[in-house]
Amino acid sequence: MREIITLCFVLLLLLAAVAARAELVVSHRSPYAPGDTHHEYSTALLRLALEKTRADFGDFRLNPMPPRNYARALKALVDDTYPNLVIETSYEQALSSNADLAFINFPVDLGVLGYRVCFISPKLKASGIEIKSLKDLLPYTFAHGVGWADTLIFRHNGLKVREIDNYDGLFLMVMGGRVDFFCRGVNEVLGEAQQFSHLDNLTVDDQFMLVYPLPRFFYFNAKSKPAKERIEIGLKRAYGDGSLQSLWKSHYQASLDFVSLKGRTIIRIQNPLVKDLKELPQTDFMGLLGDATPRSQTKSSSKAKQGKN
Repeated sequence: MREIITLCFVLLLLLAAVAARAELVVSHRSPYAPGDTHHEYSTALLRLALEKTRADFGDFRLNPMPPRNYARALKALVDDTYPNLVIETSYEQALSSNADLAFINFPVDLGVLGYRVCFISPKLKASGIEIKSLKDLLPYTFAHGVGWADTLIFRHNGLKVREIDNYDGLFLMVMGGRVDFFCRGVNEVLGEAQQFSHLDNLTVDDQFMLVYPLPRFFYFNAKSKPAKERIEIGLKRAYGDGSLQSLWKSHYQASLDFVSLKGRTIIRIQNPLVKDLKELPQTDFMGLLGDATPRSQTKSSSKAKQGKN
């Protein structure tokens, strides 16, 4: 009888060890439409962070969720619809004060999305306008998607924004001159220019770049604490050994080269959505650029005269 009890105890220990190292399923966003590359980097970064911790925590499997727009993906995160769902999104107080959510305070894109260049109306481009300051932008209208954090940021700085609920329609609006600018992260422009290359008049402004703090974090449901802790360890390891930076460059360097950062006038604006963030991340991609770093800069702009939008 003693031998049977001992054998059962050993089996229980073995089962516990296997369960502790069971495959971790991590869900993530998938392309919303053919040609959509917005989630490729964040998915690759998740894979890298999980690989960096495989020896400590065991195997993993990435699970793409069905295509969802941002609002529906966020609802799935709050509702804990998919196992260990991870969403990369910009910091804002409304998300971070939600008791159902948690985030890793590490800027997964190294802050690049807060550096914005703009698609410009071809007619406006042909007019020969010069943009040297925030004041020069006040007469013009900017396109944004419905519910985007950038809408609040732009309006806070006195800029006029028109919200459009159709992603493809944003490009058509600026190309057709129904809005003046549609600003994108410098890491997004090349992919979108290629995705919408069938639009012959799609034009990128070459004068200025808007800059504001826009840290993007990995958000989790609060119930996914073990996955969050593992991925946080993996991110720090990948950044520490340089593999994260190499991954970043492999995904984004071509787009930064495409928009020619050097020589653009930098117009700095405020982001009121991060004012309660206790510790702004210091990690920044600019150190990776070398001689491509823009040199023409304006001083940090205080709010321009607020307009009612």
